[in-house]
Amino acid sequence: MDENEENQNVDAGDELGDDYSEETLPSKTYKVKNGRILATIDDYEAMVQAIDKIMQTERFVYPIYDENYGHDLNDLISKDFEYIQVEAERMIEEALKADDRVEDVTVDSVEKTSQDSILISATVDTIFGQINIEKGVDSN
Repeated sequence: MDENEENQNVDAGDELGDDYSEETLPSKTYKVKNGRILATIDDYEAMVQAIDKIMQTERFVYPIYDENYGHDLNDLISKDFEYIQVEAERMIEEALKADDRVEDVTVDSVEKTSQDSILISATVDTIFGQINIEKGVDSN
C-alpha cells in the first residue's frame, strides 16, 4: 500500500481533531396529560415524562417500538418473591438505561403488596437530575 492509499484510510474521527465537541440534542417533546397535548416541554420535565412512558409500556407488545423500549415486569407475575426481587431490579435498569439520558438506576425497594402484586420504588439519575419512580405490577 502506498502513502496515498494510507491517507485515504484515515478514520473520520481522526480528521475532526481538537475541533470536535459532543453536543447534547434538545429533548423537547409534547406534554401529554389525560390523552391531550397541552404544551411543549424540555429537559427535566421531558425526562420525567419519558421515564413514565417507558414504565407504562410493556416490551415487545407494540410494533411501533423497537425491542429495547419498555419493560418486561409482567413476566414476573406468579413467580417466587425472591426471584421477583432480583429480576425486577435488572428489568427496571435494562428498561431505563436504554435511554441514553439515563446515567444510573437504583432500585430502592421491591415490596409484595398482595398475593399477586408488587410495588417497586427506584431512583433514576439522569443528565437532568434525579427522578424517583414507583411502579406497581399485578396479575390483573
